[in-house]
Amino acid sequence: GQLSGGQRQRVNIARALMEQPDLLLADEPTSALDSHLSQEIIRLLRDVTQEMNTATVLVTHDRSLLNFADRVVEVKDGHVSEQEKVSALS
Repeated sequence: GQLSGGQRQRVNIARALMEQPDLLLADEPTSALDSHLSQEIIRLLRDVTQEMNTATVLVTHDRSLLNFADRVVEVKDGHVSEQEKVSALS
């Protein structure tokens, strides 16, 4: 109960990766965080999952996080409406 939102998210990421899954599903993992902390958490998630060779599916409404993705698939009105390749930030 004494952890900040960012600390809780880091703990959640660590818990999700403890069993070294092949696939990680992350549904709005930064929804309760400010934009700076959201990018920090997504950068951590990207780096750790790349290191562990874990595929990650991230669902978000925060378009600023798309720069961290290798591939973006947009679902609009229940249909896949766009697929685009984006370069990941360093």
